[in-house]
Amino acid sequence: MKLVVSGKEYPLKEGIAKASLGDLYVLKLKSGMGVKSIMETFKTLEKSESHFDFIENIDGIQSLRSIIFLCRRAAGEHVEFEEASDVPLSEIGFIQDEPEAEAADPKATPTDSAPDDGTPEAGPMTT
Repeated sequence: MKLVVSGKEYPLKEGIAKASLGDLYVLKLKSGMGVKSIMETFKTLEKSESHFDFIENIDGIQSLRSIIFLCRRAAGEHVEFEEASDVPLSEIGFIQDEPEAEAADPKATPTDSAPDDGTPEAGPMTT
């Protein structure tokens, strides 16, 4: 999942993984939350019907502010906690990651389907 702030995409996992001890300290002081609390709160986002459900309570709001701060810091932006989340709600969103295509199983055996009869399908011609 990616966080989008003002049109810029930030990978959530990278935002957490790249957090420095200094960022985590500031995060705890300013939001009262740690990474575990943020992750637990974000699990409710996946189950919510709307992202507005997520920000209905103080933990959701603080988690969102916190993850914006961590993601922006991980991306090399030198922003303070308050500055990081001083963004209109209309400019904040999330993008689900594309599901990874399943790799072909090398042990799979071909099916007993008929061979290709060589008739091309109708479609645009390319040269």
